[in-house]
Amino acid sequence: MKLTDDAKATLLLCGRLSRKSNRQPLRQRQYNQLAGWLGEQRLRPAHLLDPETVPRAAQSTGIPEQQLADLLKRGVQLGFAVESWNRNGIWVVCRSDPDYPSRLKTHLEEKAPPILFGAGEQALLQRGGLAIVGSRDVDAAGESFTKKVAAWCARADLPVVSGGARGVDQIAMHSALDAGGCVIGVLADNLLRNSVARQARPAIAEGRLLLVSPYHPEARFTAGTALARNKLIYAMTDYGLVVSAQYKRGGTWAGAEEELKRPVPRSVYVRTAGDVPSGNQELLNLGALAFPESWRDGTPAEVLDRAVPEKPVSRASKNLPLFPDPPATPEG
Repeated sequence: MKLTDDAKATLLLCGRLSRKSNRQPLRQRQYNQLAGWLGEQRLRPAHLLDPETVPRAAQSTGIPEQQLADLLKRGVQLGFAVESWNRNGIWVVCRSDPDYPSRLKTHLEEKAPPILFGAGEQALLQRGGLAIVGSRDVDAAGESFTKKVAAWCARADLPVVSGGARGVDQIAMHSALDAGGCVIGVLADNLLRNSVARQARPAIAEGRLLLVSPYHPEARFTAGTALARNKLIYAMTDYGLVVSAQYKRGGTWAGAEEELKRPVPRSVYVRTAGDVPSGNQELLNLGALAFPESWRDGTPAEVLDRAVPEKPVSRASKNLPLFPDPPATPEG
C-alpha cells in the first residue's frame, strides 16, 4: 500500500494511529472546516505537510495551531501503523483519493468519513448492491427470507451489503457467500480480527468479500460506532432491505429512519409478508416500500427498479470539499 501525500496528511490529522493512543485527532466537523478552507485556497491536504501552511490554516478555521502541528508531527507513528496494516492485509483510502467510493461522497456529502480502512477486493467499493439489515434476534421466517434473498442477489451478481452483526446481517452475508456471490461488510469494530477469521479468509482471497470500516482496524465496539456506520451501509448500496425492525428500538430502526429522512434517500424496502415486527409496518409510514411479493420473477435490478418507476437522482453538494482536481505538488 503506497499512500499519497494527501492520504498521509489526512491520516495524520484524522486517524488514530494506534488503538491505545491518547492523542485526539480532528473531529469530522473540524476536518470539514479545514477541507473547506483548502478548497477555497485551491490547496490540497498535502499542502499541510508544509509547516508554513499550518498557521494560515489555523487562523482561518479556528482550529488551534498547536493541535494541527502536533498531529502533523506524527510521521514516525504513521510509518509504524502503515507497516502493521500492510503486514495484516489492511489498506486505507482517504476522501481525497481518486479510489474513494464516489457513492459515499455524493450520498453523505460532508458526512462521508475522511478515512476508510479495508480488507479484501477494493474494486467492490464501486459496485453498489442491496443492503440487507435487521435485528439480531430474528425469527425462523425472517431467517429463511434473508437466506433466500441473499442467494437471489448472488445468482444475479449483485453484491450484498450489511453490517456484520449477529442475526440478519451475518445470515445475509454468509448466505450470499455460500451461493457464490459478493459481499461488502461495513463494520463497527475490529476490522483486523474479522478479516483474519477462518470463515472470511477464503472469500477475501477469492475477491468476493470486502470488509470496510471508518474506524481504526482494532477499534472496539460501541453503540455509537454501530449507529454511525449504519449510514455507510445505505450509502454503499443501490437499495436497502429491512428484514426485521423493532419500532423505535435498536440500530436497524435508527439506520432506516435516518436514511428515509434524507433529501434523496436510497429506496428502502421492508419485509411485509407474514408475522413481521411492528417496526416494519411503521417504516412504511415513513416512506419505505413493501418488498415486492413477486420478487422471484426477475433479477434484483428488474424487480426493485420496477417498484420505483422514477427514482430521484442523487446530487452532490457544490460546497463539499472533495478535492476533485489532480494532486498538486506541495510547495517547498
